[in-house]
Amino acid sequence: MKRSISITAKAALVATGLAVAAPAAAQTNLDFWSWRQEDAKAYNEIIAEFEKTHPDINITYTAHEAKAYNTILTTALAGGAGPDIIHTRAYGSLENISGAGYLEPLDGKVDFSHIPESLLRGTTLRADGKVYSVPFATQTVLVYYNKDLFDKAGVTPPETWDEFKQVTDKLKEAGITPLANGIADGWTIEVASGAIMPNFYGESFFGDVTSGKTTFEDPRYVAALGKMAELAPYMPTGFEAVDYATMKALFTSGSAAMFIGGSWEIPAWREAGLNFGFMAGPAAKAGDTRMVATWLDGGYAVNAASPNKEAALEFIRFTATPEFAQMLADKLNNVPAVQGATPKDEALQQIIKLQEHQTPYIMLVAFRYQKPTGSTLLQDGLKKLLTGQATPEEVAKAVADGLASPE
Repeated sequence: MKRSISITAKAALVATGLAVAAPAAAQTNLDFWSWRQEDAKAYNEIIAEFEKTHPDINITYTAHEAKAYNTILTTALAGGAGPDIIHTRAYGSLENISGAGYLEPLDGKVDFSHIPESLLRGTTLRADGKVYSVPFATQTVLVYYNKDLFDKAGVTPPETWDEFKQVTDKLKEAGITPLANGIADGWTIEVASGAIMPNFYGESFFGDVTSGKTTFEDPRYVAALGKMAELAPYMPTGFEAVDYATMKALFTSGSAAMFIGGSWEIPAWREAGLNFGFMAGPAAKAGDTRMVATWLDGGYAVNAASPNKEAALEFIRFTATPEFAQMLADKLNNVPAVQGATPKDEALQQIIKLQEHQTPYIMLVAFRYQKPTGSTLLQDGLKKLLTGQATPEEVAKAVADGLASPE
């Protein structure tokens, strides 16, 4: 009797237009951690698109301070916590957490058919050959220049090293600081080396040094270090104390004509309203191919201890699609690792063109798997080189010896 009354009551509600709502689908809440604070708006827009087709999944994007990110992440993971979705760095940095068992292997769970094998190597654990993160974007080292300051000094973008030095000399004569780069933050001078040195140590050096055919005391590498030493007179006064923030301020304010940095800088230059262009590092001599150093900037992974692993994998599968790659290019102005996107941005199109002649960003790609890392050794050596405390030969020997005798 009670059941028939209930049915009758529901029928009456429908008849009066008060339909009974169906039970709401259970929502799964996922945490997504990253170090990319500058990309929060774009990632929230991308996540919103994903949630339209996955209304049962809710993702919260949290960006931590970049320098502290690795420590914050590994501390949380070691305690059995941390986010469901993890923005990972690549190469040796990824191995530190995938090798500890904190990440879910993605082989057989994600379609990698749109991602080049060379980029997947950056998110593969060498010990077991499994992929633990979906590669997200590549970065390229570029030489940026202020078009207005170049016009003021009556110079044009150089193509060779000799032309580069002629341009820097003319800029100095015009009272303009040629280079914004300093050395207070070691990673920035390593980035600068990625623009200058490959065009002197050549295309084959990376394969030779990673295969053991040669060492960093190779004359090609020593000669390339010698070219880096020639940059010192063109850096800002007191360049030893010029950090990354100051470098950017010098360039955006028009106090310096050039800035050697990564392709990720483009949105900041645009936001500052800077009239800028960019190019590959100068060739050793006329007719030589101008190479750019590139690397995989990171990827997207799943916390192996996540209680919502399947929902997290749904988002990770999405990051391996051309649809996601297109949004990455359009909203983040990054060159996506996933193939199938057509960047609309002219700068990205130009970078992709420059990447036709690329070489790996050597210390990150191949020598970040041990301590001391190649980056630590090179950064220390470049600081001494540019301040006159070491010769190219001494820096090359210190790098070679450090890599041959890991801690």
